[in-house]
Amino acid sequence: MLGLTLRRWIGGVLDFPPCRRSGWLVLLLAFTGCELEEVTLTEPEDLLVAEVYLKVGGGEIELVAFLQWTLGSDGPSDLREATIRVQSPDGVPVPLFPTDVSECLVPELTDQLEGVCFQAPPLEEGRFLPGDRVEAEISTADGQLLRGGMILPGDFILLRPGVTGRCALPPGESLEVLWNRSDGAWAYAGEALIHGLRDALSPAGIELEEDTVTLLGLSITESDTTMVFPQEFGVFDRFDLDRDLALALQEGLPEGATAQVVMSALERNYVNWVRGGSFNPSGATRVPSLRGDGVGVLAGIVRRTVQVVGASPDAETPSCLPGS
Repeated sequence: MLGLTLRRWIGGVLDFPPCRRSGWLVLLLAFTGCELEEVTLTEPEDLLVAEVYLKVGGGEIELVAFLQWTLGSDGPSDLREATIRVQSPDGVPVPLFPTDVSECLVPELTDQLEGVCFQAPPLEEGRFLPGDRVEAEISTADGQLLRGGMILPGDFILLRPGVTGRCALPPGESLEVLWNRSDGAWAYAGEALIHGLRDALSPAGIELEEDTVTLLGLSITESDTTMVFPQEFGVFDRFDLDRDLALALQEGLPEGATAQVVMSALERNYVNWVRGGSFNPSGATRVPSLRGDGVGVLAGIVRRTVQVVGASPDAETPSCLPGS
């Protein structure tokens, strides 16, 4: 307890107050029915927050978790001693172990958030597959427990570009990325990590401090399965990008630059929890999918990847564009 009390008047102030402001009635306060009620404030509890993310596809499986207390790092127990198990369809739980926080957080957040990052050891391909039912259990050293489940989005493929691995996009051209619908997906995310921009744009007189940029695009419905690269991949980054770079990318991928393009199908838990910019589909608050002695999310992502080179196609690198 804080040891503080608040006092408030009761007695129907708006309807028929027994203690009106008339001076003579004030003298009667000690003898009439105006009562005092004591309300005690309690200290806020340190709540466990757990975020578990499973990514499949793109040739690898990533399974990480980030645990934190709502009031800071000094919670009821040391979170590095927590136990995290994610149940795979073969019935064998996958344990996660503490690791460097950079495996969970982007660099700009590593000094801002207090918590512990966990990661699964390398997993063989096929341990988790699109459409699998997955469950997670998190327990702390002092006995707090969180549980939840989710179903990974269904499998999908990139229909355009119709090549796997690597393809060429001629300068000045745009690529309409097309994929088939993923069963169970609530949204799709397109991420492009573009390298070699400094050398690619210097002939045009554009000087950049950073040689690499990451662009994010979103398709909010499960049936919207197209996204134009690179123009529609920067909708959440346009105010942070260098102006000249943003204008150059509206013209296409610069010659000499290379982009790793990742399309991801996002299931319900992910869409209802992850937030950023104007992407807040669950409304004003997050919707948890891990419940118990705390709150959190178990979220799944299925990815497909292609490397796009800003160049004319040749015998070694086919065109990204259909009919070329």
